[in-house]
Amino acid sequence: MAVSTGDVVVALAAGAGGEATRAPEWIKIAPRGRTATRDGRSYAFDPEALAARFNADDVKVPVDFEHGTIHLAAKGQRTDAIGWVEELAARGDGLYGRVDWLDAGRAALAARTHRYVSPTFPHDAGGNAVFLHSVALVTAPALSNMPALAGAHSQQPTPDIAMSDKIAAALGLAAGTSEAALLSAIIDLAKKADDGGDVASLQAALSTTQTELAALQAAMRKGVVDTLLDTALKEKRIVPAQRESYASLCATDAGLTQVSALLAATPPALGASGLDGKLPGEGGVKAIDPVALAAKANAYL
Repeated sequence: MAVSTGDVVVALAAGAGGEATRAPEWIKIAPRGRTATRDGRSYAFDPEALAARFNADDVKVPVDFEHGTIHLAAKGQRTDAIGWVEELAARGDGLYGRVDWLDAGRAALAARTHRYVSPTFPHDAGGNAVFLHSVALVTAPALSNMPALAGAHSQQPTPDIAMSDKIAAALGLAAGTSEAALLSAIIDLAKKADDGGDVASLQAALSTTQTELAALQAAMRKGVVDTLLDTALKEKRIVPAQRESYASLCATDAGLTQVSALLAATPPALGASGLDGKLPGEGGVKAIDPVALAAKANAYL
């Protein structure tokens, strides 16, 4: 399951003269049915199903700036919500959300620094949105006379693609070839083995390519999960005993998405003690002199 952010951008409600006058309680998050992005990709939204999933999960959806919940959290950086989607509703033209705006969100809308809404949503191979992960206020403008479409971004941070480039070179493809194209080339390579070629050589190449691809995917996921959980530990959003459990939940794309959202919405449980890195006697408690203590014991005896 993949995750897309900013694929569909919907303009906020405007007042007289086309300018936003206040933070709207209800905002349109996504259109109904299938829609295409500016680069030709296609996604579909079922408002009733998305609203039902929201109610079943019973987790409020964060509103942020420029998809910070996805991008900054994946880099181990703090990202704060500027509002919370408290309710989803299916309407004739799409999916709407009732937002409890925080001060930062209201200020941005009043200043008109961010005038558009962009959802983040996991989707299946057919581009069907599965659930709403988060919503962002963005600066990208809508297309003229359209519900407003914008570019898509990946959930994962930009990886080191050296290994995928090696795989592409081994298959005779250009550097930067997408993972989908690499897999397609691998499948074609396997089919050609049935045409009387060097079966052993082709199978070895296929096995090596699949192993390298799996290693690349595992390394990318481990890096993202380690950064996410290390940051959560540092900020005391989780305790060390919970780390392995959270890591197990991050084994799938959907799990990683939900854990990221959960940690972003979890406040730090403990403040700094002020004792980190200090030796006994440096934290305000007077250290005991063992020689003086022994002298007192002898005097008592």
